[in-house]
Amino acid sequence: MWLFFFNPNGRLIGLTARSYLLGWELKMKSYKRVIGIDICTVRLDIADSDSKIQKAVEYTVDAIKTKILKLIKEPSETLVVCEATGGLEYLLVDALHDAKIDVVVANPARVRDFAKGHGYFEKSDAIDAQMLQLYGTQVRVSLAKLRTLEDRKFIALTRRRGQVLQLISQESNRFRQCMDTRAKSLIKEMEKVLKTQLKTVNSEIKKCLESMAETDPNIEIILSVPGVGVVMTSTCIAELPELGNLSRSKIGKLVGVAPMIKQSGKSDGKRRARGGRGNVRKVLYMAALSATRTNPVIKAFYTRLLSQAKPKKLALVACMRKLLTILNDMVRNQTKWEEKKKSVAGSTVSNRPAPARVLDKV
Repeated sequence: MWLFFFNPNGRLIGLTARSYLLGWELKMKSYKRVIGIDICTVRLDIADSDSKIQKAVEYTVDAIKTKILKLIKEPSETLVVCEATGGLEYLLVDALHDAKIDVVVANPARVRDFAKGHGYFEKSDAIDAQMLQLYGTQVRVSLAKLRTLEDRKFIALTRRRGQVLQLISQESNRFRQCMDTRAKSLIKEMEKVLKTQLKTVNSEIKKCLESMAETDPNIEIILSVPGVGVVMTSTCIAELPELGNLSRSKIGKLVGVAPMIKQSGKSDGKRRARGGRGNVRKVLYMAALSATRTNPVIKAFYTRLLSQAKPKKLALVACMRKLLTILNDMVRNQTKWEEKKKSVAGSTVSNRPAPARVLDKV
């Protein structure tokens, strides 16, 4: 059901928003005020449906509190829409959440396509803010998850691990290409420092998971799957909070492992997986590779695809989706691996709506 509100001039100022924060209990909420904020390193460009906030403010904690939050008198009736900017948005998002204001962190590509669909082919920070405000008004959106202090620390550690791995790979490539003995020794020193830091980060992530497992049952559920370890679990918790709240089709598209249809008229092109969260997909690839050896369900599925003369890469991507579907269904139904195997055998059938069953074809 859609709810709309109009101001005295006939302009649309309300919307319905969809939140996945409460699991299966999706709540529809209407907002009287929608604010679009375009983020850059030093400035926030703002488009306010009530026109009470100035159009540009400094991107600092003090400016957010004094020039934005103080002017929002009804936090529960206000929605703020910004774009994902590689982590730069977290300062704003966390400040808004602390003030009990709902936030949408939109996909920049979708917002740009939305702007083009409305005839805005030009691009500037001010236009982007206007489009974000309009996007929040007209599009059914999903709210950003509230991050606790523990969540913020855990996400930072998980992302740092990925950064360190990337730096180690870069140094290794430089070592192979370098011809100078002295430069090689310096590269080796740096590589040693990075590997030491990687061990430290891995240890801290493991401790955080053990601590969080006391209050979050999803951690033990994910870890119970053969082929899934600490790295995959930490990535799911930090980078895929939607796990268990979406259908098998949507979670596959979100990660980028679902084949996308490409058909027009008599042409029916080859379906390919594209887009999605690359950082999750990289870790999922390694987990699926391990699962083809240690997980009986994934191993049997992988073997069957190879016996049908499917290319190994295609079979492995299919296993990635299968593993993701299993994790999504287990978290949704709060069942561990041993119970899930019974479901696969047909002794247990979920009563939940739109289940992502392991037996579904990829």
